[in-house]
This record gives sequence, C-alpha cells and structure tokens, in this order.
Amino acid sequence: MLFSVSLLVVTVLAVPVALILGARRWGMAEAAVDARLHSASAHTVAYVVPEGQDPALVRVALSHAGFVTVLDRGGDQRLLVECEESRREQVRQVIEAIDEPELTGAEVHAGHVRFVDEPA
Repeated sequence: MLFSVSLLVVTVLAVPVALILGARRWGMAEAAVDARLHSASAHTVAYVVPEGQDPALVRVALSHAGFVTVLDRGGDQRLLVECEESRREQVRQVIEAIDEPELTGAEVHAGHVRFVDEPA
C-alpha cells in the first residue's frame, strides 16, 4: 500500500516536471533555429503561404525534403527556408508539389511559387 502511494506521488510530480522540461528544451531549440535563420549570414528564401493554405503542411513537406524552416512572426504567413542559392528551385518544386485536401474534398494547389525577393 505504501509503495503504491509513493509511486502515485512520484508519478504526479515527475510527469509534469518532465513535460515542462521537454517543452522548454524544444522551445529553446526552436528559438535558436529562428535566430540562426534571421541572421544576416544565413542563406534563406522567404515564401508567403497563400491564404487558405496551412503553413504547417508546407513546413512538413520542406522538412521531409531536408530543409530547415521557421514561421516568421511578421503578420503574414511568411516562411523562411534555409537553402543555398543552388537549391532554390528544389524548394520551389517541393512547395508546388503539395496537394492539400480542403474540408470540401477539393484540392488546393500552390501553383507557381514566387519567393518574396522575386518580382511579381
């Protein structure tokens, strides 16, 4: 009986502490990536995710292709993608290949992807 109570107390105390420490570590790692991609020395392209498209799906597709991204907090859904100039077209192809089913069952295609630094 005493063992069960002790185990319950340890679990009630240890699990939340472990979750808090894990979330803190993840947040610090994400902040470090954010700072790295916003530095002047980073090679990045910026892509504004169109309204109606989920930026998380774009981030996942780019992550699976080996790219590091952060969601810029500038108001619009701007993604910063870390890539060398030679891989710019590969980033474009990954984004253009995303098929996102909407709630209605239709698919939303990104169409031609234009980065922020390119003329309209």
